Amino acid sequence: MELEEHSIEELPERCQNCGATLTGEEKERILDQGSSLVLCTICVAEADAIPDDEGEDGEPTY
Repeated sequence: MELEEHSIEELPERCQNCGATLTGEEKERILDQGSSLVLCTICVAEADAIPDDEGEDGEPTY
């Protein structure tokens, strides 16, 4: 099975979360990580900062 090649030109111009225009560096990061979400640097940092509130069984921890 061949992997599909993606290029910077094929990526959307804007962040899928906030709508900010993506920089070339952000587009390169997205391609390098193979991410399915197209997020700017700020939205990626915010998503990483959100704690996982679910335990191993999927129930929220209090």
